[in-house]
Amino acid sequence: MLLPPRALLPLAVTLSMLAPLAAQADDLELSEIHVRDAGDSGYKAGKASVASKVALTPREIPESISVLTRQQMDDQNMVGMEQALQQVTGVNVIANDTLSHQYYARGYALGVMYDGIPSYNGMTPSHHFDLALYERIEVLRGPAGLMRGVGEPGGSVNLVKKKPQERFGLSWKTSAGSWDNYRAEADVTGPLSQDGRLRGRLVMAGQAQRYFYEQTDSDKWLGMAALDYDLGADTLLSLSYSQQDQEVVAPWSGLPASSVAGADGYFPLLDVSRSTFNAPGWGGMRYDTRELALALEHRLGNGWVARLAANHRVQNLYYKYAYTSSGLDPLTGRIDYSSFRGDYDYSRDGLDLYASGPFELLGRSHQLTLGANAERYNSEGRSGRGPGYSQTLFDDVRGLAEPFIAYTSGSENETTQHGFYSQARFSLAEPLTLVLGGRTTDFRNERRNIAPSAPTAWTPGAKASGEFTPYGGLLYELNRHITLYGSYTDIFVPQTQSKADGGVLDPRIGRQYEVGGKSAWFDERLAVSLAWFDLQDKNRAYADPDYPTQSFYLNAGRVQSRGWEVEVVGRPLAGLELMAGYTRLTTRYLKDRNNEGLTYSIQTPKHQFKLWSHYAIQGGALDGLSLGLGVLANSAVQSSRGWRDEVANSGHAVLNGRIGYRIDEHYSIGLNANNLLDRRYYASVGTPNIYNFYGEPRNLALTLSASY
Repeated sequence: MLLPPRALLPLAVTLSMLAPLAAQADDLELSEIHVRDAGDSGYKAGKASVASKVALTPREIPESISVLTRQQMDDQNMVGMEQALQQVTGVNVIANDTLSHQYYARGYALGVMYDGIPSYNGMTPSHHFDLALYERIEVLRGPAGLMRGVGEPGGSVNLVKKKPQERFGLSWKTSAGSWDNYRAEADVTGPLSQDGRLRGRLVMAGQAQRYFYEQTDSDKWLGMAALDYDLGADTLLSLSYSQQDQEVVAPWSGLPASSVAGADGYFPLLDVSRSTFNAPGWGGMRYDTRELALALEHRLGNGWVARLAANHRVQNLYYKYAYTSSGLDPLTGRIDYSSFRGDYDYSRDGLDLYASGPFELLGRSHQLTLGANAERYNSEGRSGRGPGYSQTLFDDVRGLAEPFIAYTSGSENETTQHGFYSQARFSLAEPLTLVLGGRTTDFRNERRNIAPSAPTAWTPGAKASGEFTPYGGLLYELNRHITLYGSYTDIFVPQTQSKADGGVLDPRIGRQYEVGGKSAWFDERLAVSLAWFDLQDKNRAYADPDYPTQSFYLNAGRVQSRGWEVEVVGRPLAGLELMAGYTRLTTRYLKDRNNEGLTYSIQTPKHQFKLWSHYAIQGGALDGLSLGLGVLANSAVQSSRGWRDEVANSGHAVLNGRIGYRIDEHYSIGLNANNLLDRRYYASVGTPNIYNFYGEPRNLALTLSASY
């Protein structure tokens, strides 16, 4: 095994400097303090705010949600967003390249919110912060326009960052794993003033790794500094700054398939070693991400709370590499390559303001939330195409010399939206709650060419003004264990295609009906939920049959996504934590000129099953020993890039595990093993040319953790 890389040494030194502070923690004398958010213990989250600005228990939310807690992330040694969402019920994760992924639920892309602040187009295929930053990850499946505004109806992911705590705490961990994967991280929090009004938190992580495919390696640094300050007894000011830099040498976008279709019409996937890397080593990719976040929360009295939150996130992406632009000729073993280069700057500004609290009506107490949010997303970049490389031997890329690639085009795209939203929870009777909500949204997109392209004026794109999005739900508490619910949610997505009369298409609209039940057992330690949903996406672009040779469209297309899901999460026995979910989904075109009756989301499996369980032995000779076991399984899918009936992937199941030991009250050690049976499979498929990725072979990670 190689020695830990030099990139991790500064973090290791920091860990050694922080450790002595733990011994001093008991000497601090603090005034009385009140913990605001210490996180969830176990896998079952107490509350979530992804469906409403106020934190609600899952049984109070008439929609499907899942929450990934900090403990589960630690038990499964998750460090990347793709690892986290891969474990969430109903979510489909597809790789784009070494660093970025796509995320789907119910056949559509997921959206994202950063601590409740919406971010347009921010989930996929954006590059995300390391998971060391987050206390929990909340996922709402189905349309989420009420709080988020414009976006695909797959759902929304709310990323909740760690917050300063009012008691001193220090934790660190270091790990080494397969393919020279080394990592260290530290997290320290506590009061910064004698009276405890000022609190801080510092999170750092560093990782240097190679991959199961040859040549590629990556270095990543992450840091977050956060402050909470009590301006008064009822007012909290929060400020945080986060930064992450990640660089990849020889990034990869997957294998090609064969260039010759088989008897079934599909292009066969390659049967080669999983370590095969078929790109030149001179490629490179770099993401630099910065985020500044601010929040001001004030208790107004009578149970009312007002909160103003803002964030500013900037990201730079640079890339230069070669990729396969044809399938592999099975007779000659030769293939074509293309090369390109790009440099893009992204900036996001978000603002969210709301007030929430109880009110009395007809002798009963109800809850009301009123708010507004606004955001701006700007993308500006330059790119250029390099030379192509024809008829190159697949297993010999030495002839692909690094080219000089000039920037030949430039573009800028800007999206703005703002809206007002409200949600009321009416207690109609002791077991019956009616939830009503609505949102009005203004949306605008425009683009222009910039140097080195010939500069142009801004050109309008998709837009909407005063679009109203309704929401409704009904909850019936059958008994102290079971709550039944039904909900209606709306879809609203602006479009840019042209109509024959010179205008642009009206926005896509639609709705989702969902009914189900949620329950809690074993003194609220175990939650079980069951949901059935029917989603219809209408007004989609439909090729105008009166203009067969021109690109004109009608608002006539319709798609349906229908299915059911069940999730079990929590602690059914002392020491046993589990999260299990099954999803059955069918999607189809109800009306489309070319695809009517066919599957819509060909990249989404019809069946998904996910399980992770972790048992910590308590007492006896094996006290301190813990065992984890899980499985990820899904049925067959087709191309993640829309190439219908050209590439296909069979279903597969992967077994994962863990064994750990708690050495004492401060230290523990764990060994995580992914793909225990070393199953050989393709994790996702793309096109006959590219984006076909093997799943990881069996791999191990040994982690030493400490907490004080």
